[in-house]
Amino acid sequence: MAALNRQQFRAIVRANVLEQLLSLVIKEEEAIDELVRKKAISLFKLYHFGDQLFVYLESNSLHKDVPLPQSINALLGDWPASGGNRKWVEMLDIFHDAMPRTGAPWRESNDARTSIGSIIYLRPEKYASYVYYHFQLQEEGLKKFNKYFIIGAHENCLFSYYELPAVIDSWNDDRILQSNNSPDNWAELMGEHFQPWAEGLNIEDPWKVMQEIYSFPSRNA
Repeated sequence: MAALNRQQFRAIVRANVLEQLLSLVIKEEEAIDELVRKKAISLFKLYHFGDQLFVYLESNSLHKDVPLPQSINALLGDWPASGGNRKWVEMLDIFHDAMPRTGAPWRESNDARTSIGSIIYLRPEKYASYVYYHFQLQEEGLKKFNKYFIIGAHENCLFSYYELPAVIDSWNDDRILQSNNSPDNWAELMGEHFQPWAEGLNIEDPWKVMQEIYSFPSRNA
């Protein structure tokens, strides 16, 4: 059986067309369902925050792009990329609490959960430090908290995806680090890495939850 892959993508909506795009997502729901099925994607979540779109997906294949109708993609701006401009850019996995592994179920068939996509921005000068602490936390594998939690990064933008209620997968036989150095004052330390919002930054709850505008499978499925 092929390994299950987890991917995150980011897009920017062109000026003055956001409401049109959001209406199209509702109108084209069945067409999106069909495209997602054809790509053999088992889970697909689409979020929006301001003029940005974010996708989280799970599939047995790796995808270079996001399967949405052309009518929707035509309303997106271009990102410069090697090989030409792109509508969607894949975000780098800079932290995951767990990953699917052979011989262990990733999801139960009756696994009804609430999915949450959140956004925050890093201070550019704190980027390397943020990745360092999260790599340490991930590869020590001693403070597991939610197996579905993952953070993707593009530029200084971070997109976290997780599900509730939390499921803890304590398996850490593949950890790289044998140390136990991840700091206990995590919230305070991470607060130093984030750009404040216009209204300030609550270090106990710094991320902003995004609006989910499409889900596959449907919540009503």
